Order: sequence, then structure tokens, then C-alpha cells
Amino acid sequence: LLQSTKTSNKSKQLISLDVTCSSPLSNPHWREDFRENIDRKLRQIEQCFNRLVNPDSSKLLIDEQIELIEELISCSKTIQSICLDIKSTSLFERQLMLKFYAAQLKNQSENQNEQVSTSKIPQNLTRLLYDLLLSIMKYVQTYCQAFLIPYEVEIYDDENKSIDMQTLKTLSTTTTTTDPRPIIESLELCNILIGSLSYVPSNIKTVRIVVRLCYGNQTKAKQMTSLMPFVRNIYPESSLQVDFNEQLIFNDIHLCELQREALLLFEIYASFVDEADPSVASLVSEVFDGVSMCLVGWCSQALFDHEHTLISGEHYLGIIDAATTARTGFYSLRNILDLNCPILTISLPNQSFYLPKIQARKDMFAKKELSDISLDNQKYLNQLINRQNLLLTDHSVMITNETSMNNRKQQLSPNMLDNDSELSDEYHFLWSHRHYLLDKPRSLAKLLKSRLLWDYPSIIDIYGFINETDQRRNLDEIELFELLLPAFPDMHIRSFAYQSLISRLKPDELIVYLPQILQIIKFDYNYSSTMLKYLLERSMNDYRIAHKLYWHLRQLLLTETIHFIRYYYLYMALLYIIEDYFRTELETQSDLCINLRKIRSELKSSELNREDYLSEQLKNLNNEFFQSNQRSCRLPCQFSFITNSIDIKSCSIFRSLTCPLQLVFDPIDLSSETFYAIYKTGDDLRQDQIVLQLLTCMDKIWQSNDIDCRLSLFNVTPTEERCGFIEMITDSETLLKIEKPLGAWKGSFGVSALYNWLRLHNTNEKDFLMAIDNLTYSCAGYCVATYLLGIGDRHNENIMVKKSGHLFHIDFGKCLGDKQKFGWFNRDRAPFIFTTQMLYAMSNGGTSNFAMHRFVDLCCDAFCILRQNSSLILMLLSHLCSSNVPRLNYDAVRFVYDRLTPSLNYAESTKHFTDLIVGSLDSTWTKWNGLIHKLANGSGSLMPSDTLLSFVPQTFTIATDGKILFAQVIDYEKEISRSKTCLYKIRVVRENTMYHYRTYKEFFEFYEGLIKQFPMADLDLKSSNETEDSVIIQKRVKHINDFLGALFRLASNITESDLVCTFFHTIQRDQQINDAREKVNDELSPLSLNIPPTNNQSTVRLQLLYDTGKLFVMVRYANNLPLKNGNQPTPYSKCYLLPDESKLTKQKGKPSNSRNPIFNDTFTYEMDLSEIQKRILRVGVWNHILNVGNHVLGTVDILLSEIDWSKKHVSDYTISTSDT
Repeated sequence: LLQSTKTSNKSKQLISLDVTCSSPLSNPHWREDFRENIDRKLRQIEQCFNRLVNPDSSKLLIDEQIELIEELISCSKTIQSICLDIKSTSLFERQLMLKFYAAQLKNQSENQNEQVSTSKIPQNLTRLLYDLLLSIMKYVQTYCQAFLIPYEVEIYDDENKSIDMQTLKTLSTTTTTTDPRPIIESLELCNILIGSLSYVPSNIKTVRIVVRLCYGNQTKAKQMTSLMPFVRNIYPESSLQVDFNEQLIFNDIHLCELQREALLLFEIYASFVDEADPSVASLVSEVFDGVSMCLVGWCSQALFDHEHTLISGEHYLGIIDAATTARTGFYSLRNILDLNCPILTISLPNQSFYLPKIQARKDMFAKKELSDISLDNQKYLNQLINRQNLLLTDHSVMITNETSMNNRKQQLSPNMLDNDSELSDEYHFLWSHRHYLLDKPRSLAKLLKSRLLWDYPSIIDIYGFINETDQRRNLDEIELFELLLPAFPDMHIRSFAYQSLISRLKPDELIVYLPQILQIIKFDYNYSSTMLKYLLERSMNDYRIAHKLYWHLRQLLLTETIHFIRYYYLYMALLYIIEDYFRTELETQSDLCINLRKIRSELKSSELNREDYLSEQLKNLNNEFFQSNQRSCRLPCQFSFITNSIDIKSCSIFRSLTCPLQLVFDPIDLSSETFYAIYKTGDDLRQDQIVLQLLTCMDKIWQSNDIDCRLSLFNVTPTEERCGFIEMITDSETLLKIEKPLGAWKGSFGVSALYNWLRLHNTNEKDFLMAIDNLTYSCAGYCVATYLLGIGDRHNENIMVKKSGHLFHIDFGKCLGDKQKFGWFNRDRAPFIFTTQMLYAMSNGGTSNFAMHRFVDLCCDAFCILRQNSSLILMLLSHLCSSNVPRLNYDAVRFVYDRLTPSLNYAESTKHFTDLIVGSLDSTWTKWNGLIHKLANGSGSLMPSDTLLSFVPQTFTIATDGKILFAQVIDYEKEISRSKTCLYKIRVVRENTMYHYRTYKEFFEFYEGLIKQFPMADLDLKSSNETEDSVIIQKRVKHINDFLGALFRLASNITESDLVCTFFHTIQRDQQINDAREKVNDELSPLSLNIPPTNNQSTVRLQLLYDTGKLFVMVRYANNLPLKNGNQPTPYSKCYLLPDESKLTKQKGKPSNSRNPIFNDTFTYEMDLSEIQKRILRVGVWNHILNVGNHVLGTVDILLSEIDWSKKHVSDYTISTSDT
């Protein structure tokens, strides 16, 4: 009946994959050997089988039959040996039956004492042969499925037509076929046979297997085998195997109760010969019958296949090492990467059941309004529904016992209840009132989670409620992402969320959320989902998405272990659907990364000068890889940039432990700019990538609320394990380099470095004011973002500023509360980096009294906006907790949650962040940390640079500025913005005459630099700390002119030196004063443009809000308060609601010590709005004088009936003082 046994291999390798593992998928030689060995034995079985059952063959003697049967049995055992000697009960029984049949033939032959031939093969032998053939096919098929080996066995009849498995079963004696029945009709108990455990490690003494029936991370039922001793066989060729052959029955679980996503989780517990082994201490332990055992491995098996049919028969499951991976119960998981792992054999009953399609309830409930129930119930519902516990709880960790449940409760925030009955009552209350919350935004996920029972009848209601919600309102992306948390394993819910999300996501949003989506698919029960199909469709139509997806998948294939195959399938599908030219492009990018990594790895070991070696290797790269500009390559970190060469002269090596490379790529289009990138190895760039994604989302939130924090964001693309590309932002410098001209000490502890640098690079006044504005907004944004995300290691080389004033942070290796430490000492001691140097630049060199208040307003507004939109940030983090990124877990999510201060109201949160700003500004440790970093890295000396002046942070030459003929001080005048400081007006003659303005301190710095550089020069200038009155100024004018006269009588190597040219270069101060004089005919005082226009009126910033029956009056700050008798006031705020003759509404705040104080006082009045609108709010600023008494500095009256109470009211009010 059998003509041939054929094999087919349907795998197609589209592109090489740099993944090192022992999986058959990644080892073509192993696959080929396996195929050849199996083919050879199957051909031998084919010949024996056909000789035994073919009616046209010559008559066989009994001895010939016995020989063929024994050969068949031997071949089947050889196949078992090829398949790692995995024990199969079914195959073993078929072999025994044939042996028994052969023994009967032998006895018959001996009794007859002669050789007998038969013209007809007995019917029972034919059946036994088909049984064996079917068992062999199932065995090979099950083994190949266990390790995902691309191999199939196909059987053909005489007419060369394929015989399927079902047809073969009809010829077997052991298989009875029945029509599949709906599983909801079955009352049978769920049960499973535990067969054997092969390849048990030799150091194990006893073994026990715990089997859990799971739904997601919930254990629905549990059974365990008997404790089995591991007896070592004395024969070395015998396999290390434990035979259980134990039937386990889940007494509380009927088949009709199984959910579609139900699976069996197998846990291997063992005790060890050497219990003192240190490797055992890190394993999870549990006590069984008084015996402590360790969890050494696990695996899982889904109960339904992709057609929703209940699985049956034998299955071989590779055991996953429990020491390296946590248990999870979301889809079938087994070890396919290690052929030497222990293998568990299980058998499920040969039952034919399917899960019928679930029809959602279609009868809609009458519309119910929240206002229809009591106020207490409304308040309680809002309290329950507004909790963030879904985003703060790890739903992926398996809940296995009471300890796990207690740990789960500890994950909840303090205001969440811990009592089981109370939690159950809450859930019941929420679900029973679900129809009152249909219109409540972002409530669906919490309502579904409150449903404790998910059996067949319950799911009908649940699906109906989802449909009803979808018809009533639109679900936003945050709510849909919540439905994709591991808390919801039901694939109907996940498919609904996928489809709704797909309809809302724009291509740019898809690219932003791609890291989360690739983690979400981990928890899909099926390998194929709506989202995977959408990703592939979008990749076909938009190669930007394909490009991003490719590099994300490359990274996941290197970092994921148990989920490797899921990403591998998606990776191969992506390569299959894209066009050949783009697949070639991706391969070219991969080759570029391999070349760069090789250069980087050889750089450290090279005996040559590193710069010379890098230059030589990049030259080879240009010639060989880019083929002398003939080959182009798209960059992994920038889809839109295509290069055909590297600008070798512009490349360099950064001074760092990991020696990152600065690479400059030339564009293929000469009209485009070059692309600067860092190629870095040794650091896990996934953290930087995640932080930048969160910054992008924060920026999106701010801009949607009309705040542009002007963040400077860049691309980070990990390409291989612990290496990748970082996009560089050009026209920028680190704070370390900006401070360098002043020396390490003055640069760190002085205030002028950043201000001078911005002045230098923004000579136009309009550009400079814009740079200050950019600095203020960007610094505010990064202060809020780095605080919320707990960004650490914030020294002056990790903060950069663009010439346009935009401040930004780099290097996010320390984040989410992970502090940079020196031994046990925490170096990150300020909430965030905001220094006096930054404030000095924001306030235009200390001339603006409003800069600090403006900065505080921006920070507090940005912080409060993120608090109102915290769900997006928490959701993004929650979905990344399964990504294997170090320290990115639910502790990190709760860290961000706590920093958002959810328990504080608006006024309290504003005060909280203002205190953080003041604390950061007052922190001296930030400056010390910067100084220590400079000295530790050899980035600067304590003294200023030899060739640069502190007030001109750049070197100029005679080539740039021209030759100076002579210079002379012709006038002087006081500088308004700095008390007791005199500016000396210098007439400088080159080809034309120019006027410069310098202080005596700057002249002396110039003199010291000349003496240090030219020690033999005959120059002299006295140092003096005297107060500059008119007599001292006249003396100094003479001393300076004597010094200048002597200078320009010296040799040309001195007068034309870079130091002299730099000192007499026109700086922003010179330009500003000269421009101001031209405008008003030399009548304006110097630096008047540094002082913002003001009418000298005293003002106070107030915020008014009416919410939940209360009026909140927040006195933020005051400006330009009057002096009293020439002394600084000690102001505090006071508030009344008039009329109030008895002063019952009087409230007052705490004193401050400034003419421009930040109060942040919040006064609360619990009163009906109708009553509030009849009142006048009087806010006063008073001066506290110790032992004398208090007096008013000014007041303002506000008519509350004119305020729009539907929104928050913020305004500056001019206060009437005693002078006005």
C-alpha cells in the first residue's frame, strides 16, 4: 500500500541572523544531519513495511517476517535515538506488541519444526504495522514541533497521492475517530498523564512536578506528582531519566469551565545531592510534605490549538531554566534553544472537543446616569475608578501561592485596601454598577478587572459590555493600551483593543509606541494577531516603519530568550514581505555595524596611536565597504540619511572609559548636511532609547497644552548587544567645555560661564534674548522630566547647550531612581540640575528680577500638566516592565508614580515643586560634583585656561581681527547692573577706530595672562581691591594707560599674539553699549539694555480656583516690593474675604527675605460659590519687623463676582503701596 515516505523542508533563509544559540533554527548543519538520518531510517522502514503488507510480493517465510519485524522495531528505536531518546509510551507499546507477535511466529515455526510461508499476511499484523507507522509519524512530528524543526513526514499510496493522518488513523487498531463536540457540553474533569523527565542533571536527588492550570498569571487549580527519587543507572550510555507515569486529575475543574486561553504550567522542583551548593541558594524554594525543594525549571502548554480545539496525545516539552527566567502563563512556552535541556513527556486524553464561538450579549441595558445613585455611592465609585493600581501592578508575574498574593497587595499604593473580603466587595460593587460608568473616560479596564469570574456565561456578558461601551463613547489610546496589559489574557478583548488602536494610531505615533507594542505581543495567546498583521501591512506601505521595526526586532532577538521564537517569526515575516532592494539595504546596514564593531573592538588592543589607527581603519572602510563612494548605505539611526563615505578628518575618539567614536557621514546628496553620530559599545543603549521615548511623549503632552519646552531630542538605535548609534546634536557644547575657559574652580563655582558663552555666540541682541528664552523653557522642561524619571549621573559633561540657547541632557544610563554612587556615597544629591550659573544666564547677567519667577511658573505648569496626564507615562513604563532592561520593573513605575505626588492637590503640588527648585538652586553639591568630575577625568585645571580670558570664552587671532596700532582709556563710567563696578572706555585703533569696555579686574586678568605667557615682558599693573571711588578711578586710568603704552612698545610677537587679539575683540557688552549710545545720542547709561523695562510698580501673582465647594487662593510670588528706610523687607502674605468685620477669614503665610519673594502660600475657604461671589478678596503683602511690629507694604482688592470660576484664574495684580 505504501509507495514511498517523503520529507519536505519548507524553511527559507532570507537573511543571516547574528544570534548565537544551539537552536535547530540557527544551526543548518544540525538540521541537515537530522533530515538525512531520519530520511535514511524512514526509507528503511518503508522497504520493510512494503515487503510485509504488499500483496504482490513473493511469499515470505516466517523467519523472513520475523527479521523484517525486528528490523522495523530496530529502526523505530534508532529514530528515538536520533530524537534524543525521548520516551514515548505509545511507541513503546507498539514495539512491544510487534515483539510479542514476532515471538508468536517464532514459537509457531519451532513447533512445526519447518519454515512456513504464507500467501496472505494476517489481518492483525497489518493493523499492528499501521499502528507502529502511525506512532512513528506522531513521534517524529511531535519531536519536530517540540523544537520547531522544519520537517514533515508525508506518506503516498500506489497512485502517488498523499495519505493524511486522519486516513491513516482509520487503518489503526488503537485510534477511534469521533466527531468533535462543543466543550461546554462536557462535564469531564480535566486530567493529564505525566510520563517521564529526561536528561535530569546528575546532582539532583529527588524530583517532583507541580502542574498548575492557569489563566494568564492566575492559578485556577494545582496538582502535583509523587516525590520521585532519581536513581542513577550504572550504564553510562543510559539516559538520565525519571519515570513518573502518573495520572493527575484536577478535581475542581471541568472541561466545560476551561477558558480559551487556559494552559498548563509545569514546575520542576528538586532536592540536591549537595545542598550546600551555592548555586542552589538563589533558586525559589517551597516545602512539600516537610521537604524543602527548589524550583529548577518550568514550561507551559496551551490547552487549545489555533483552531480552538482541545489538544490531545503526547507532547514533549523542553524545560526552561528557572534560575534565569520567571514563570509566565500566557501562551505555550518551552525551551527550544537548547537541545541538551531536560525534556518532559506528557499525555492528554484522546478527546475531541472544540470551543464554540462566543456570541456577545446583544440586549442593551437602559441608559443609566451616575447622578441616579446616591452621592455616597457616586463618591465611592469615583474613588475606586480613579485608582492607578492597574498600571502599578505586575500582571505578568505568576501568582502561585499566598505569599505571591501578599506581595501583589504590597505593590498597590498605600491607600489601597489589603483585606481579601474588602477587595472582593470592591470588585463586586464596581461590576454591579458598571452601567453607571459607561460614559466615564478610562474606566473600562478597571471595570473588566473587577469581574472575578470568567467562565463561558460570564464572558457573554463581558463581551456585551465591551460592545456597549464602544457604541456609547470613543476609547482613547491610553484606555486601549490598558486593555492590552497582561491583566487581560482574553484574545477577544485584546483583538478589540488592537483593532480600536489601529484605527486611531497615525504612522508617527506607531513609530513612537513601537517598543511598547512589541512587548505587548508577548502576552498574546496566539502567535498571529491583528496587531502583527497591521505591523506587517504598515511596513509594506511605509519603509520608515519597516526600518524601525527591523532594528527593534534585531535587538529583541539578542535579549529575549523564552520569547525568542515569537520575535523570530515576525522578523522573518518582515524580511519576506519587503522588496528585494530594501532587504539588501537592511543587510548593508547590518554589515556596516559589523565593520564598525570590529574597528571598535580592535581599537583598544591596537599598539598604534588610537587616532592614527582609527583614521587608517576608516580609510579602509571607505575603500572596501563604501567602494570609494560607489556603494551607499542608509544609517540605522536616521532613516532619511543615506551616505556613501565617512569624513575621516572630522572623526575622533571621545575621552571615556568605553571610548565612543564620533563618526561624521557624508551625504550622498551634496546639497545636504553631514550627519554626526556616536558609535558606542559597552553600554546598554536601550535605557537611553526608553528615556528619550518618554521625553518625546512628555513633549507631546506639553505642546497639546500650549507649552513648548523646546526639548532637543535625538535618536538612539541599539544595533547589537550593548552597542549602537547615538545621533549628535551639532552647534552645541557640554557645560564642562563651556566652563573650561574659567578654569575648573571658577567654572564650577562661578556664575558667568554660560552667560558669557551665550553672549559670544549671539552677538545680535535679538538672537541673544531669544537664546535666553530658549534656555529658560528648555531648562524648565528638562528639570521636570529628569526629576520625574529619576535621571542620575548629572555632571557637567552630561548636560549640553546649543548656541541657540537650548539646554538638553545626554547619557541616561542612570535613571528611574538608580543613583550614581562613589562607593556608598550618593553623588546625585539635588532633585535635579538647576544652578546659579543657569539662573544668571536666564536673568541676563543678573539684571532681571523676574527670571526666577518666570522659571518657577514654567516648571510648575509643566509639572502639573504631567500630573494631569500621568496615565500615558505610567502606561508606557508599565508595558516595558517585561523588556529585560535592567532596573525597568514595577518598582520603577511606582517610583515615577510617587514623584507625580498623586495625593497632593494643585496648590500643594505647585508648592512642592517650587521647594524642589529652591533646593536645587541652593545645592552646593551640584557644583562640587561638577568639579570632582572635571578633576577626575583630567578635563581641566583649577586655574583658568592659559590662552583664553574668562570674559571672552574663545580665542581670536590677528587673522580674524586685524593688527592693533594702539589703545588708550579715554573715559569711564559706572556699570548699573553691578554695584561699585566701573567700566573703562578704551579707544582701539586698527584700520578703523572702535570702543571697548573693560573692568579693572578684566585688565588685571589680561596682565596676568601676558606675564605668564611672556615672562620677560617689561609690563606692570597693580592689583587692588579698593572701592572704586572717583579718586581711585582716576589713578587706575593712569595705571592702565601706562600699561597699554608699555604693551604696544613691545615686539610684534607680543602685540600680535592671540591673547592680545582676544582681549581687544569686540564682545557683546561693547556692541550693546555702542548701539545704545547711537540710538540716544550717547545719553544712555552702559548696559541699559540688560535691564528689562519696568514701571517700578509692585505686583503679586495670584491663582484662584473653586473646586469641590472650596475656594483656593494661592499667592505665588511678589515683584519689586518697596524698600523701607533703605532696607530689604521681610514680606509675608495675608488674605481676607470682605466684608469681614471680625476678621474670621484672615489667613497669613510665612515670611520671606527678598524684595521679590516666592510665597507659594495657599489659603482655603470652604464656602458656597453663591456666597463667594458676594465677597471681595483682599490680598496684602506685609513686612515683618522683629520687636517692632508689622506694617503693610501693599494690598489689592479683587471683586470675586467678576471671576470666571469654570476655569483656573491666574493673573498678576498691581498692589497699592503706601507710596501710591
